[in-house]
Amino acid sequence: MFQRQVELCLKTQARRSDDATRKRLILAAVLKEWAEAGFLNANITAITVHAGVSTATLYRLFPNRNDMNLQALALGHELILAAMLDRETHPNPIRNLIELVQHYASILVEPYLRQFTIAQTFQVRKDAATGEIASRTAHTGFESLHQFWRREITNLIEAGFVEPGSMHHQLFRLIGPIEARALHWFQGGRGHYVPSQSWHHEAIKVVEGFFKVYGTNKYQIFSKTYQWDWLANTATPPVQSLTQPSPLDPASGRDSLPLIVDFERSLALGPPPKNFMEFAFRELEKIASPQINRLNTTNRRIRILAAAIYENYERGFENLSMSAIAKRAGVSTATLYRQFPNDVALHEEVYALGMSLFCAWVGQDDDQKNPLARLTTCILRPLTTYTDPDSLRLGSIQFGIIARLKEGTIMPSSAALVRYIFSFWTKRFDRLIGENYIATPPSWPMIHDIFGPIQSMSWALHSNTGIMPTPENSWFDSCWQVAEDFFKIYGTPHFHARCEAENWRADRDRLRP
Repeated sequence: MFQRQVELCLKTQARRSDDATRKRLILAAVLKEWAEAGFLNANITAITVHAGVSTATLYRLFPNRNDMNLQALALGHELILAAMLDRETHPNPIRNLIELVQHYASILVEPYLRQFTIAQTFQVRKDAATGEIASRTAHTGFESLHQFWRREITNLIEAGFVEPGSMHHQLFRLIGPIEARALHWFQGGRGHYVPSQSWHHEAIKVVEGFFKVYGTNKYQIFSKTYQWDWLANTATPPVQSLTQPSPLDPASGRDSLPLIVDFERSLALGPPPKNFMEFAFRELEKIASPQINRLNTTNRRIRILAAAIYENYERGFENLSMSAIAKRAGVSTATLYRQFPNDVALHEEVYALGMSLFCAWVGQDDDQKNPLARLTTCILRPLTTYTDPDSLRLGSIQFGIIARLKEGTIMPSSAALVRYIFSFWTKRFDRLIGENYIATPPSWPMIHDIFGPIQSMSWALHSNTGIMPTPENSWFDSCWQVAEDFFKIYGTPHFHARCEAENWRADRDRLRP
């Protein structure tokens, strides 16, 4: 896998005058150090030990640490692709695709890969010069990976098993749901996604959904003729839904999202903000101003959190200062430390408050009769929020916190966030079940099927590369396509009949912004 590729690089022997090999050794050692210590804690001495070179040699070959990190980023992407290619193929094209998706998942869940993505995120967010180079490097790496997947899909099209169509949407329909489970779950600070049975079963569900959307008549015929029924009848039982998280508990505590009920009420009462940033700053302004009773410790604590969000937005996580936060909040530094014993405790609560703002905004109800339009709105609102550079900067404290977490651990507020996301989608799915438009009980795989493709093609790429991807037509069209895909996978005969009878697809042109 990815770690194996790094270790293979570190086993390379460099001859006396072979500086090219020695540089590659050092860059592989940087990747190892990122994995073991984290990007923010990477140590030059440890890197030289990993590489088996002297400190003098390292500084001779890499006098600029930024340049060394950028070259390590490029090597990392090269090794990710090498890890993807390092597998055996299966003669059955459907089983081969399932094993490839499973292989991809096994790479994405590796600690080495996860820590690499954190290092990448920090580099693309650095100053203009460093960030621009890191963005180009990351973008090139992702494009190579996506080209690999396009070739796999093209092979299936040429074999007659997949309908020709938008390669862009086919790509993210295939890899988006597995990336949502294996990587984006981690990048959201939620630790590790645990499959109900195995990653093999998760891969089966992803590929099965892909063929429900894009499979040809030839695929259906071959599936029956050659008994490809193992997609649904493997040697082990089929995937069961994950244990459903309990509904969001609005009670106070570390495992809740602070003030979310107040934020939701504010949105309901109006006036409606134009966008997320207008809403967020309107609410932050309310809670950041000192009240008449300055002895109100609850108000003081929330003022400090609001001040920290402002400071993070203006200065960035790496430049956060406890004294500057205290000054903005109108309290002494001593008072701040009485409320929060250290910056870690403060940052975690700042993240929770920021998530409350995001969840309140993206969780607004949509009452359109057309279920395609409803789901499109549900996907489009978070997309436009998370792809906005200002919104991303407002919530960027998340990446600093994740970078300090031990592998596999989660942020204290993440359990509440997981419950909120699940309850949000459960409410939408339950309505569709009540309308007899879907029949499958809500589950995380369903959420990943509708959310994963858009997440992978938009804000996940933006976050990982610093470059805003461009949709084929518009983000509205992309979201509408994902909604249509969802009903191809889960829609009932009643849905398809109503869709045709009422011409719901025609609303796409009428509703397009």
